[in-house]
Amino acid sequence: METGSRGAYRWLTTSRESLHPLLDACPQTVLNKYVAVTSLDSGPLVLHEEERAAGWENRSGIAYSPKLQSVQQLPQAGYDEWYIFQSPADLGQVWQGDVFDAPLPSGSVAVFVNYGGFSLHNPGMQRLLDLFWTQLESIRPESFVADGDLLNFVSRDQELFAAVCAALA
Repeated sequence: METGSRGAYRWLTTSRESLHPLLDACPQTVLNKYVAVTSLDSGPLVLHEEERAAGWENRSGIAYSPKLQSVQQLPQAGYDEWYIFQSPADLGQVWQGDVFDAPLPSGSVAVFVNYGGFSLHNPGMQRLLDLFWTQLESIRPESFVADGDLLNFVSRDQELFAAVCAALA
C-alpha cells in the first residue's frame, strides 16, 4: 500500500484489496452520503427500474445515488469510479474524448479508472495525475474511489482515511 497527501486530501493506492473489502470494513465511507458513479465496469451505470424507484438518477453519463442507507444500494462490478459527498452534487457530464488531445471542457469530468494501472503514486502518469488532482480539487468531494487494476482511495475526512488505512493494512 502506498499513501500520501495533497492539499486537504489523503490518498492510498493498493493492489492487495478491492472495493468489496473496503466497504465491508468501512461502510461509513458511503453510508448516509451521496455517490456520483462515473464508471461501473468501465462504462456508465445503466439504471434499472428498481434503482430509479429507489431514487437513483442518471444525468449526462453519471449516475447519482439517493442518500445511502446500505452498502447494498451500490452496484459494484470492477472498474468502478465514485465521488462521495455529504450532500447531493452535480458533476456535469462525462468527457467522451481523449483527455490528452484537448483541454477538458468546462462542466465535463474525466474518468480515470479506465487508464490501465491508474495509480496515485506513479510518476509515469504525471500528466494524468495533474488532471486528476485539478479535477478533484474543483469538484471537492469528501472522498473518491477508483477500483480498477488498483484500488485508489482519496478523502479529506482524516478519521475516515485512517479507518480505511487500518482496515486495508
